[in-house]
Formats: sequence, structure tokens, C-alpha cells
Amino acid sequence: MRASRTVVFGSCVGLLGALLGCSSDANPGDERQAEDPLQPAAGSAGNSSATASSAGASGASTPSPAAPPSAASGPGGAASSEGMDNVVGLANPTESGSPSGAAGPAPADAGIPSLASGVCPAGPFPASPLPIGATPQEVCTGMTFSEGTVWFQNLGTLFFSDFQIGDAASNFNGRIMSYTPGGQCQEFLANSGTNGLVIAPDGNLLGARHSDQTLTLFNLMTKQATVFVADFGGAAFNSPNDIAIRSDGNLYFTDADYMRGNRPAELPTQTYRRDPSGLLSVIDTATQPNGINLSPDEKRLYLSHLGGPNDVVVFDVDDTGAVSNRRPFLNVGSDGMAMDCAGNLYITQAQAGVRVYDPNGNQLGTLAANGAANAAFGGPDRKTLYIGAQSRLYAVDLAIVGLPY
Repeated sequence: MRASRTVVFGSCVGLLGALLGCSSDANPGDERQAEDPLQPAAGSAGNSSATASSAGASGASTPSPAAPPSAASGPGGAASSEGMDNVVGLANPTESGSPSGAAGPAPADAGIPSLASGVCPAGPFPASPLPIGATPQEVCTGMTFSEGTVWFQNLGTLFFSDFQIGDAASNFNGRIMSYTPGGQCQEFLANSGTNGLVIAPDGNLLGARHSDQTLTLFNLMTKQATVFVADFGGAAFNSPNDIAIRSDGNLYFTDADYMRGNRPAELPTQTYRRDPSGLLSVIDTATQPNGINLSPDEKRLYLSHLGGPNDVVVFDVDDTGAVSNRRPFLNVGSDGMAMDCAGNLYITQAQAGVRVYDPNGNQLGTLAANGAANAAFGGPDRKTLYIGAQSRLYAVDLAIVGLPY
């Protein structure tokens, strides 16, 4: 069991500020003891499968990247990958500011949290999202294991994790990379130790962080790290893997043990829901949960298992964010997932690439991307599918707008 942690009052904006219970005049990085903001009110009921987590923080501070280059030709406006094999170790420029070069706090993404209204057009949509001959093109290479792709429309930037898949001694440490169409893939934050990434309700990055077994928020301007979900009833997670978040603040995440390394197991591998009050509950106990994603209307939750059952299941989601009616969807496992506005599900597999299924589970096609681990839609029109695939990042333009993680 892990000890209670402190709360860092460095990101007191939006929903996160309310959840952390911090005042708007708190100084960034001011570390103080506080009543656990994720605990239920005194006298509220609890049980063995629902608990509030403790919160804490760790710090990170490196220079922010400069303004991104202008877009060029290629998928999503991407430049040719020629001459981009040497991206590992690219230094960040020393200029301050957000990834877009703008000063001040990072604004909320235009499509978050109102995904359906902010991203998806009304339709109708093409029967297939795959144009004839659609082939992923290499954007950059030189990474170790690319994961956790997420697109920030207001910044015109893709962020993704790159971690040391074989280095248990470092708890599989890694970094967060950034890519702006027309530029190169470059290191945004060293020593992040993250896997899945999503856009947090306050517009910053929320990561499944296997290096310290937490869900951690990363401020896009200061790069400060703040632990958002520390544990389950005082027990450490194994290695949080992927996250999905609803527009009302409900958060769902998977906890596999792929990146637990030499650390002892304190919990079984399972899947969790964190409701807007901060209450944690187990929603699925099947082993080795991996990718997780919501349908555009947020009424379905898709969950994959890989290395255990090797399947994809789907739940109904009610107006409160509670899940029910678990049922099979696919009899193949998946690493990451992406979703387009027609409700088509994209699953990633290292050998097969990206398989695309309609909402009824019928396969529409496959995109060849060897080593595919995760995918997300982005680009100016949100029709470019970015695919993290081990040492490479790919992009392919499709026919339907998609969601940013």
C-alpha cells in the first residue's frame, strides 16, 4: 500500500481546479497538504469495488517548443518523411510559450469536452471511411515505441508517447513527442513515462503513466506534472495503459501489467471508471485490458483485452456515465483504438496494422501499418488518421472526420 501524497496547486483552472479544491490565486508549484479532494463526502457509502483515490504530484520543468512550422503537402498537411530518420534527441528550442507559440494558459481544445457538437458534423457519412488506395505514409521515425496519439486542434499539434519497451529497470521510462504538420517529430517532454494520452477537461494533457503507476496531468505551458489519480484504495495500479473521457467528466481507464516490470502487484489487472465526484469503481475484471474508447454519442464504451481474452467488448453508457450490458463486439484483441464520427471503430494490431469496423462489428478494411499500437484523428479537417507504430509515426487521409484520441 502506498502512503498518502500531497497535492500540487499548479493547474487551478477548469474542472481540474474544482476537483483539486485549489484557489485561483495559488502559486504554480506551491505544494501543500490538503484534504483529499477525491474522497466522497463524510458519511457517504462505499464498498470493496468503489473507492476514492488519493492525489499527489511530481514536478517537471523544461523549455516549451517554439511555434510550429507551417503546413506542407502530404497526409494532414505533413511534409515528406525524407531526411527525417534522425529525430531522436532533437533538442527543444529555448523560447517560452505553449506549443503553438502563444503565451498564457493552454486553452481548451475546440472539440473537448463537447466531442459530438465540437468535432462531428451532422452527416450523413460515406458508407466506408477508406478511400480507394488509402495507404499510411511515414511521417517520421527514430522512436522506440510510439503510443498514445492525441490531437490538439487549437494548437494544430499531435502529441504521442515514446517509451523504452524493453527497459524494466527504468520502469519503461520515455518521453512525450510532438508533431506539427509541416515540421518534424520532436521531444516535447523528457522522462514522462507515459502510455495513453487524452485531452484533459482543462485543455491540458492527461496521461496513463506507467513509470509511477498513476494517471498524471501535464500542463502544456509549464510542463509541470500533477498526479490526478494516484491509486485505488491505497493500492498502486499495475501500469495504467489507456484512457477515455466523457464530456461530463466521467473517465474510464485500463490497468494492465505490461509495464509493471519488477514492481510487486498490489491489484489485479482490470478496468476502472472515475466519476465526476472522484469516486473510483471497477467496471471490468477481465485480465490485461488495453484500448478503450467511447462512441461519438458517448452511449457506448468499447474495451479491448490483449494477452488475456484477446477480444473487444462493448458496454452501454447511461446519462450518469455508468456502464451496463457488457457484450462481445469482436473476437480479436487490440492495442489502441480510434473512433470516427460515423461510429466506426479502428483497432490497432502490431501484425495486422489498423482494422476498421462499423458499429455492427462488420470489417470495412485494413490499413497497412506494421507495428501499429495506437491511432487518433487530426489535421486541419480532422480527417487524417495518425498511427503510432513502434519506431514510426504514420498518417493517412480518410473520408470521415474522427475524434482526437
